Amino acid sequence: MGENLFDSFDGIAVREDGEVHWAARAPYRPEPGFDLMLVPRVPDWWDHEAPRQALERIEAEPWVDSVSQTGDAVRLRLDDDWVEAAGAALEAGEGALANGDLASGQSFAVYFWGANTTKALHIGHLRNLAVGNAIGASLTQGGGRVEHRSLICDIGRSMGEAMAGVVAKGGEEQVWPDGDEKSDHFVGYCYADYVKSGRGNGGDGDDGAEDSVARESSIHNDRADELMMRVLDGDQKAIELWSKTRAWVISGQRKTLARLGVSFDKVIFESDFLPEVAELTNLGLGEGTLTRRYGDDMVMYETRREELEEMPLVRSDGLPTQHMRALAYWSAAPELDDCVSLQVCGNEWVSHVTCRRQLIDALGVSNGNGNGSAKGGGPPTHDIFHGMVARENRSISSSKEGALLIDELVAWVEQEIGRHPGGEEVRRNHPAPDRIPAQVALGYFLLQPTTKQVDFTPEKLLRANKESLGWDLARAQAHRGGAGQLAGDRPAADPDYRFAVVQAEMYRRHLRSSIENYDAIQLARYLSHFARWYCEEERPPEVERVVQTVIGHGVRGLGLGDNR
Repeated sequence: MGENLFDSFDGIAVREDGEVHWAARAPYRPEPGFDLMLVPRVPDWWDHEAPRQALERIEAEPWVDSVSQTGDAVRLRLDDDWVEAAGAALEAGEGALANGDLASGQSFAVYFWGANTTKALHIGHLRNLAVGNAIGASLTQGGGRVEHRSLICDIGRSMGEAMAGVVAKGGEEQVWPDGDEKSDHFVGYCYADYVKSGRGNGGDGDDGAEDSVARESSIHNDRADELMMRVLDGDQKAIELWSKTRAWVISGQRKTLARLGVSFDKVIFESDFLPEVAELTNLGLGEGTLTRRYGDDMVMYETRREELEEMPLVRSDGLPTQHMRALAYWSAAPELDDCVSLQVCGNEWVSHVTCRRQLIDALGVSNGNGNGSAKGGGPPTHDIFHGMVARENRSISSSKEGALLIDELVAWVEQEIGRHPGGEEVRRNHPAPDRIPAQVALGYFLLQPTTKQVDFTPEKLLRANKESLGWDLARAQAHRGGAGQLAGDRPAADPDYRFAVVQAEMYRRHLRSSIENYDAIQLARYLSHFARWYCEEERPPEVERVVQTVIGHGVRGLGLGDNR
């Protein structure tokens, strides 16, 4: 197809000094007589020579048929031959939407997943997976070398609680598989029961930053503390229980990830960086950056920040908190040279990340990896925060009543598709019907502004009301026009065909936005609108072929299809 339409336009409408004369916008729906709306960026443009000359240059391009002005509106109609040549490439799928230059030559490490090895994955984790996977998919489609990574918490107070819960249930002698229950579900039930019993914390636990760190900062002298300390002391039997519990959870979580079509290239365990914990503790105490709190000897960092005045780092018995375990990894952060690194996490961790970066600078241990974060404090290069997931405006965690597991949600979607009007037809015509439930579950979160909390109910997933990207795309992939006829003797005479070709040209612009901003929401919104327009009625085969090329690229570009 050659250069992208909008890239060509920008090359003419924007001067070398960066001054923008005109912007091109595609209409929301097919419009008779024109294909693009031209928006002036210079007030009273007709009184200025530069924007008038730019408009003349635009009109002289071979891909332009005409430029017309009616009142304040300036409209552009594309050349019929250009429309048909571009459309033919899309219909054939050969070389169409080639965007591998957008991130070519760059390397990225995208950190997400990041759950504890104490439980099954719930829908709070699903948003993290959807956001991280979409970012990685966009970068991959843009030609970047992308590695999906996860830093997994497998040490600390919550791990001791999971182990203690497994022992209480008699699970330490169990060899998996045993029955139909998933191993991560079993450990999660054991963990939650132990926490709620009062032996762990005297109440409900949480997954949030403030709560989890507060819980693991105190010495409880219970079975959970005993087991975790035995692991740190090298007790073989405790290590075997710890290893088994961790393996059960990771194995179960990986089955969930496989069902979602989400894969990881590298998994890093916090326990591998315990030597760095000792080094940082000694360094900080020796320099006076860290202190021991009076009364319990907890190693602390006084941040002098209102949002987190004190960072508890290491208990008096040597057990590091989440703050210290993250500090140990990111201060070392191996294999990040010449690599842009991105960490995706919930916005409840903002204060932790801010103070962790500050402490790395204070200790002077930043290794410079991560391609030079502008925020200081070593890698990652970029922090990508998302709002929490709530049900009835209550935040979700696996230790709270009513947490919905991802496995349960995907199974529910699979069942509901069969009950949904037209659901069986979608499943029958979809190119990968087994992928639909995951596509629906993950896609929902990509239409939500990243930083805002999402109030979630499963029933929203299959609504055709601009909320469910995954279902919009599934319907479009399964939609077959066939019976429709072009409006004229040639494709360029059909407004729908012209509209579909222009929308295809817009794909690159939205993919570039995802890559540059590390946020897929604009690409998701564009694809949702395009898919819903396509499904409104039967389309001619020529339009269908153009649309299916775009939708197929979009599904992969958002990480909702087989793209790795």
